[in-house]
Amino acid sequence: MAIEQLQIYRITSGDSTYPHFGTFGIADAGQIEIDDSNGFRDAEFGDFTHTGGSDVGDQNVISSNVSGINVGDLADLRYKYTITGSDGSSGTVYFIATNGQANYGPLILSDFPLNSSVTYTFVSFNTDGAVAYDDLVVCFTAGTMIVTDKGQVPIEHLREGDFVLTRDNGFQPLRWIGRRTVKPRRNTAPILLCGGVLGNHGDIVVSPNHRMLVKPEQSELFFYEPEVLVAAKGLIGLDGVQRLNVETVTYVHILFDRHEIVFANGASSESFLPGPQAMDALEAATRAEVLELFPELDLEVGAVPEAARACLKQHEAAILRGLLVA
Repeated sequence: MAIEQLQIYRITSGDSTYPHFGTFGIADAGQIEIDDSNGFRDAEFGDFTHTGGSDVGDQNVISSNVSGINVGDLADLRYKYTITGSDGSSGTVYFIATNGQANYGPLILSDFPLNSSVTYTFVSFNTDGAVAYDDLVVCFTAGTMIVTDKGQVPIEHLREGDFVLTRDNGFQPLRWIGRRTVKPRRNTAPILLCGGVLGNHGDIVVSPNHRMLVKPEQSELFFYEPEVLVAAKGLIGLDGVQRLNVETVTYVHILFDRHEIVFANGASSESFLPGPQAMDALEAATRAEVLELFPELDLEVGAVPEAARACLKQHEAAILRGLLVA
């Protein structure tokens, strides 16, 4: 099957009904998976939109956490608009219809990440809504929403100096953000945590060693702490947690003055903890950049930074999985 994972946005203000004019705002609506496998233009969403046709069966929705799009729906793209953003961004959005109905309007896809803090303006209209899946924002490269003093912001839009809400210390300034695109081997392939697994309202994709905060019953009995951090790979085996098979993945690191717990798509997740293993995994230029900002992290002269919570080892993660399914 040709399975595609797609990020969906919802128009929350402005003109959400066809035809569209003026300015509008958006919010993260969630993600859907499309099965497009009939052998005709399977690399495109909206196969028959080129000719003005209606929904077709090879664009079945096989999973969704988007209100208004259900598993079993037939999805199609009816038309598109080029848009500009108040932050200087620009691109194209595509309007979704389901089950052959004229219910296009508030739900859209985009070929660039949209930001809930930005005001967008409709520019030009085109009836041909078809688009290559590779051109769309997919759920493992964009859309993870981080809570800041300006509301929820996609992680890829964060900048040094932005104030991010932390679990322990309120809003803290972001000191450094790093990005690295890799072709993952199996042991570095990203981990998908589907919506609801850890209280997250949308899917989260993280590196295997990225830790999530959990608070299982009987945590203090086994780990002597009410809540603990566990690497995402340690959650594999739970329903809704799996490795992704992707060609490339861009990992984003955010660093504060101390190790923090931040809020990502509703779940509690760690910031970058620059310990020995994490620092060694950075490229030389990136490691030098971090050490210039934080010379005390040079392990030859400084101390290992303290984690915000107890971090479980691999055998402890196995115990945790048992607690979470009990």
